[in-house]
Amino acid sequence: MQDGVEKRRFARTEVNAAVQYRFADGETARDGWLGNISAGGVLLWTEDELPVGTTLYLRIRAEELGDVEMEVTATIVRRVPARQDGRLGYGCRFDAIYSGPFVEAG
Repeated sequence: MQDGVEKRRFARTEVNAAVQYRFADGETARDGWLGNISAGGVLLWTEDELPVGTTLYLRIRAEELGDVEMEVTATIVRRVPARQDGRLGYGCRFDAIYSGPFVEAG
């Protein structure tokens, strides 16, 4: 933040919710945790080390969001420099919100 001016396009809502994610190449779903969510993306916490630029499919369900379940495609755009409870944090930008089953390949 420069000169106290917020540069984000969308307001963030802090959430404390489990999330499932899988890689675009169809691996089995893995568990993660949400730190926040906005109209543009999420902060994903996971034990996995993931490269910036990775595309993920996410299933998001949070009581704080009115118990709505969303399935999205998102791209990791940055890594958070600090860990939280041993987890790594990743800023992910939504690419698409879609409907349909969250099918686990395998």
